[in-house]
Amino acid sequence: MRMPTLRTLVAVIAALAMGLAVAMLYLVPPAQPEQKVRDSVLALDTWQVSWRDEIIPVYTQGLVSARHELPLSLEVSGRVEEVAPAFADGGRVMAGEILLRLDPEPFELEVTSQQNAVQAARLHLAETRARARVAGGSGRSSALGRFEPQMDEARSRLAAAQAGLRQAQRQLEQTELVASISGRLRGVKVMPGQHLQAGTVLGQLYQEDLVEVRLPVRDDWLALLGIVPGDDSTLAMVNATLRGRFAGRDGEWQGRVVRREGGLNRNQMMNLIVQVANHEQGLPLEPGVLVQAELRGAPTPAVAVLPRSAQAGEDSIWVLDEDKRLRRQAVVMLHHDREHLYVSDGVTSTTRAVLAGDLQLLEGMRIDPNPPAAGLATVSGLAP
Repeated sequence: MRMPTLRTLVAVIAALAMGLAVAMLYLVPPAQPEQKVRDSVLALDTWQVSWRDEIIPVYTQGLVSARHELPLSLEVSGRVEEVAPAFADGGRVMAGEILLRLDPEPFELEVTSQQNAVQAARLHLAETRARARVAGGSGRSSALGRFEPQMDEARSRLAAAQAGLRQAQRQLEQTELVASISGRLRGVKVMPGQHLQAGTVLGQLYQEDLVEVRLPVRDDWLALLGIVPGDDSTLAMVNATLRGRFAGRDGEWQGRVVRREGGLNRNQMMNLIVQVANHEQGLPLEPGVLVQAELRGAPTPAVAVLPRSAQAGEDSIWVLDEDKRLRRQAVVMLHHDREHLYVSDGVTSTTRAVLAGDLQLLEGMRIDPNPPAAGLATVSGLAP
């Protein structure tokens, strides 16, 4: 029997070793990599509650209107003879300035006619008085014989003629359109040669020195501003800051609350009237500008001011308990705006509010509290 060579034995041993290694790979599974346990606790910012007397701002908006705005018209009809250069859209005029003249000739003729009627009535009265003296009416038994009704008729005719003359003179004066106040014009609709009908509105004249803004506010906001119904002196305590864009510029104007409209509308709102003196402003306000208003009144005592991101519901906030777990705390909410919550009860000075923002959280979950970052209260919402 022939013996295997050394080379054959080495090849067989190598094949057996390789087969054994492959079998070990299938029989012994590889060790699983060690998995690190991740911390699932959510880190959130917190806010330490503090109490202080606070001026609670109220935000609203409104359209600017003129303090006084007059429609311009004439009481008589006629043909336009002359128009002042300033009588145009945007023109600025002074009180007493003549803006327009009608053709006065028809009215001058009427004045002359009425003057003639007055003279005729005076002549008639004098003739009647003379006939009464000639007739010796004092000795007559009847009133007609004493010329009493004839004298009454003559006096009435004179009074009617004088009234007609005054009316004709007034109509002659009305052929000139005179600015009753100083201001600016808009909506002017007239040109020379045009025939105007009495009462036609020819334009609007409004004052520039004073403008007003009607600001709708909720009735419960009056208490926040310190306004007492029936005591108009409390209106003067309210400061109004108006902001808007006009003439391509961002402007800010200071105003004062001068009055409020009585009653509530169907939306349970009332209007505060804020007046702005344009001569005190760097950029004047004009009617039609939309402004955002910030109203500040008297301080409200004992108020906790929190960032809006702490709100957990209409009348609740997120707080941190002793076990660092999230809890929903009911509070008494005085007011809220885009940035802040104003709370009067339900929390103490040891309460730590959790600033969850728009996160969907579950009550009782554990969190990792962080101290509030600088300026966090002002970036928790959009600027009003």
